[in-house]
Amino acid sequence: MAIHRFSVLGPLGVHRGADVLAAGPPQQQAMLAVLLLSRNKTATACDLLDALWGDRPPGRPMSTIRTYAWRWRKLLEADPATPCLLVARGDGYELAVPDDCVDALVAERLMADAERALRRGEPDTARTLLRQAQDLWRGEPLLGVPGPFAERQRQRLRGLRLDLLEQRITLDLRGGRTEQCVRDLTELVAADPLRERSHALLMEALHREGKRADALAAFRHARKLLVDELGVEPGPELAALHQSILTGAPAEPAVREQSQSDDDHDGASPGPRPMPPPPAQLPPALPDFTGREELLAGLAGALTEQDRSAPAIVAVSGMGGVGKTSLAVQTAHRVRHSFPDGQLYADLRGNAGRPVPAETVLADFLMALGTDPASLPEALAARSALFRSAVDGRRLLLVLDDAHDAAQVRPLLPGTPGCAVVITSRTRLSSLPACFQKDLDVLTPVEALRMLARTTDRRRVDAEPVAAREVLDACGHLPLAVRVVAARLSARPGWSIGTLGERLRAEHRRIDELRTGDLAVRATFELGYRQLTPDQARAFRQAALLEGPLVAVSTAAAVLGVPEPDAEGLLESLVDLAVLQSPHPDRYRFHDLLRLFARQKSRTEHPGETVSVPRRQLDFLLATAREAFRWAVPDDPVGGALAETGTTGLAFADFKSAQRWAVDESEAALTLAGRIADGILGPGRPVDRTDGAVDPAAQPGADGGPALGRAVDLLIALSPFGPDPRLGEGLPTVRRLAEAAVRLQDRRTEGRARFLLGTYHLAAGEPVRAEAQARAAAEACRESEDLVVLRQASNDLGLITSYLGRPGEAVGHYDEAIALARALGHRSGELVTTVNAALARARSGQAAEAVTACESVLRGLRSRPDDVVRAFTHYVLGLALHALRRYEEAVTAFTDCLTVSRDAGLRSHGAQARFRMADSLRALGRQRPALEHARESLAALEEAGAARDTAQCLVVLGRIWTDLGDFTAARGCLERARESSLRLGLPETEEIAALLDAVPAA
Repeated sequence: MAIHRFSVLGPLGVHRGADVLAAGPPQQQAMLAVLLLSRNKTATACDLLDALWGDRPPGRPMSTIRTYAWRWRKLLEADPATPCLLVARGDGYELAVPDDCVDALVAERLMADAERALRRGEPDTARTLLRQAQDLWRGEPLLGVPGPFAERQRQRLRGLRLDLLEQRITLDLRGGRTEQCVRDLTELVAADPLRERSHALLMEALHREGKRADALAAFRHARKLLVDELGVEPGPELAALHQSILTGAPAEPAVREQSQSDDDHDGASPGPRPMPPPPAQLPPALPDFTGREELLAGLAGALTEQDRSAPAIVAVSGMGGVGKTSLAVQTAHRVRHSFPDGQLYADLRGNAGRPVPAETVLADFLMALGTDPASLPEALAARSALFRSAVDGRRLLLVLDDAHDAAQVRPLLPGTPGCAVVITSRTRLSSLPACFQKDLDVLTPVEALRMLARTTDRRRVDAEPVAAREVLDACGHLPLAVRVVAARLSARPGWSIGTLGERLRAEHRRIDELRTGDLAVRATFELGYRQLTPDQARAFRQAALLEGPLVAVSTAAAVLGVPEPDAEGLLESLVDLAVLQSPHPDRYRFHDLLRLFARQKSRTEHPGETVSVPRRQLDFLLATAREAFRWAVPDDPVGGALAETGTTGLAFADFKSAQRWAVDESEAALTLAGRIADGILGPGRPVDRTDGAVDPAAQPGADGGPALGRAVDLLIALSPFGPDPRLGEGLPTVRRLAEAAVRLQDRRTEGRARFLLGTYHLAAGEPVRAEAQARAAAEACRESEDLVVLRQASNDLGLITSYLGRPGEAVGHYDEAIALARALGHRSGELVTTVNAALARARSGQAAEAVTACESVLRGLRSRPDDVVRAFTHYVLGLALHALRRYEEAVTAFTDCLTVSRDAGLRSHGAQARFRMADSLRALGRQRPALEHARESLAALEEAGAARDTAQCLVVLGRIWTDLGDFTAARGCLERARESSLRLGLPETEEIAALLDAVPAA
């Protein structure tokens, strides 16, 4: 079969022997250009889409690409059914043709051969090779071929041709062929007027011909262009040549000649100084790099944007191990062909304790570009200016990895718009003129799983998907950690992923498990930790010891013992150093592995912190929760019965601000309380934490007040703002607190914990369990004479027995609670329990007495405003009036409840009142507005997870749909209500079943 030859240095051409083949439409040619210039590497589907259409692909682009591939196979292959030239690789294609069959690649080889000839001292051979390369050009490269890739290649090949011409002309000048050189250089300067190298060669050629005035005029012309277009003066080479012409010195060759060595005594003229090859210093890209595709595309686009007036600078920052270097190198390899003059790379070691001085980096860069080391200036400013001059007119890509700060980077930045720079750093370098800045986050779960599969055996990941996700969760999806576990699994084929997961589950050794060879998470974190000032390091460690998913500025200030502005400044500085994140104003978050690292630092180097920090957090949260409790229940004596801490907490301006704080800190409070309970229940020591450290916060009485009692009081203080049954740790945490109190034989704390446990069970729709805990709480409170909590437990027993369909028994519990409230002088508690008793009476056939009680309470509230009690009283009054069939008055009462609830932000009260009002409206024959209210109530109740109220609302909806004649919808609602009622053990189950039986068939 005849050999195919391809030409891109002009219109795209395809030849088979002497035959010229039709290259097809422009987009089809663009695909071939990608494959030809990828040098026998696979062009992925993503590469082809980007190359042909950029960010605007057509509909079904892969179908179009497959069509083009089929056409090329039909044209190039002997048997398209069994292709050997255009081969599918994954989701892309590879064109297997020798470099000698592509004219651009031949030109590059000839230029490389010319450079080698020069190094051997064979300038005539080099000149011949360069002319051969020059003769391959047939016009504008890839003329008429569309797409971003083709445009990048045109720019690269234009630069390649200019380099070639300049090298060939330099050799011609040395050979005395000045007349032809002047003509060529005049054309070259006209084609690229801002290229200083061409101007210098033209000045030299004119000077060698004895045309000194013309040479000086050429300098003036060049200077005017540079000043007018770029705002810069000519570089050192042009300026030095101008000076030598002015002084009449002999013309210096534009390319410096190699000096004679000490051993060179034969008197022969020195050979030319070798022209160094374009630097290609990029580290190898990771073959298994995974994810970040959208970010890669954004970085590549920013680096290769055309018509810039300044260098493209992109900066990527983030915590250690997040993959900044890998991303930077991957990006650089993706765009390297847009920078034909080379790629420079420097590890600035910004986090190694001693960052590399900018002067050292500049020296390395200048020598890579061909500067004689002996001519390097000492001063940083002079060396930086020389570097900018050396890169002027070139298309260079710089990768500056692990920068310490902007001051280290700024002298390394080029001044020409043809260059681009990729910078990585742990801190965000906001003061640099970057056109693209990105704070790099960890991988998404999908990306992390894909990375694990690519870097180890995919079959193992597919066989243990759950274990794989658990391992990745333990790694916090940190790329470095994922790469470590992948390497460990690859080196241990006998291990299951679950085996490694078990080893990572123990928090106290997780950091140490995440190492293999020279990859270690701890070592990476240590580099960042060493950069912290003593105050920053202390804030880093102590903030990590705080429980809860987020660190609040107020809590950090209390623990650190500094004013809030100072604490915020320290935390913000940690964010700047990428060891802390700030997802919300005044709230901060650790990556899980960094938190473990910081806690280990405290335990091993500052053990006192593990004693003081949890205790300070507990005291601060309790002090602030006491203040919040007073806003929620202003006159409740429980607030005065909570443990004193001796710590000043936050003050609140209103109920809503107190509520916001309580909701934000509830998870931290639960986690801290759980740690304390676990410590007391641990085998043979104060606490056995999951990270292996002794938890001093669990030591009862260590600072004069039992930590367990304070933890229970903290949750009681937060209870008016919850509990939220969706917060899964609530029930098990409070259960452990009760068990810990039993272990310590602390009846007072046990009574309070069991009271809390009863409220949690009730909120979760578990009335039977709630009753058992409330009875145990009442018994413990009587024994310990804790009358304040006994009143609460008695009130709760009334609620629970009423809930379970025993309203007569409920009235007895309420009467005991009312008597205790009077004894304690708790007027608002007395009113609430009176309304609770009225609710029980309304449900036990004493609705008239309930109406009288509610009206009395509402009169009492005129002098004692209490939105919570007022809203509840209107609600119970509405229920009693509905039971008396006074439906219009019931609607009014429920409307009043809605109004008060809306104004006070009481969503649960409002949702209950709305479906009860819907039932009264239904009884009045107003089914349509009833339906609207019931639907709105159902949505709110389901969102809140209020199981019993949801079931009751569904009953009301079922009745409304029955009245409207939509029996299918009615049965659907009532069946859901019956299922919930059965699950919750509600007494209404039989009533709901009867309603279902009464619904006519659809």
